[in-house]
Amino acid sequence: MDSSAEQPSPDLPTLERMARMRKLWQWLALLVVSLLFAGALELAALPAALLIGPMLAAIVAGTNGATVRVPRLLFGAAQAIVGCLVAASISADIFPVFYKEWPLFLGVVVATVTASSLLGWLISRWRILPGTTAVWG
Repeated sequence: MDSSAEQPSPDLPTLERMARMRKLWQWLALLVVSLLFAGALELAALPAALLIGPMLAAIVAGTNGATVRVPRLLFGAAQAIVGCLVAASISADIFPVFYKEWPLFLGVVVATVTASSLLGWLISRWRILPGTTAVWG
């Protein structure tokens, strides 16, 4: 008896769990997991729980093969709302702190840009992701 016919070829990608689900069920699963994560983070009194919970849920869904995508217009609108919320939380009292501590802020920005550039270059060099995807994220 030949067992090679029973097992899938190692060259073929395996179909991930959420990719087999209909889009409606994927959205529903994403919503439920988002609520669970956000609720757990809120109970733990962590800051930005309502932002981080759905983000974690999307990561879990994406790594399990989810195929649903937010329409571009809705995505842009959500980014605009988050930007307005962040801007509204900043008061004019912060500017003297920026002025006084500017070397620290500049150092953090330079370190962030340097680290992301180095990681992008390494990911491209190691061929983990295609060149432009690795460099530009």
